[in-house]
Amino acid sequence: MAEAERIPRVLVVDDEPNIRELVQVALNQFHGCTVSTAANCSEAIRQGETTTPDLIVLDVVLPDIDGFEVCRRLRAAGNEVPVIFLTGAGYVVRHGDGLAIGGDDYVTKPFSVEALVARVRAVLRRASRSAPPGRYADQDDHPQSR
Repeated sequence: MAEAERIPRVLVVDDEPNIRELVQVALNQFHGCTVSTAANCSEAIRQGETTTPDLIVLDVVLPDIDGFEVCRRLRAAGNEVPVIFLTGAGYVVRHGDGLAIGGDDYVTKPFSVEALVARVRAVLRRASRSAPPGRYADQDDHPQSR
């Protein structure tokens, strides 16, 4: 399957079930992504290791570890998966923190589904341009399938 035809895998991490479902449906229907979800960071880290997502949509405020710490841990482990933070309006000052630690973008709650899908498309497009030629051209080339 060609790179342009490959279905992006997105991990959505949020402790609010309605947000997880909304984002999952939107990314699946409007962008054709395969979407897995997690309700906390421990579950997200486990799924991130087993599914190797192409992008993570990550809530900042979670019950166990905050999303910024998850991103720090990913980057410290050499994992450069793109991350889009979901933040509550009260965390406006911290947006710069998320980008400084390796996040790629952020969306403030409440958010427009169309805006989130557009940001996901843009981040995935940038990530595909920066991947080495031929990388992930089919599932057999993906690190998780080795």
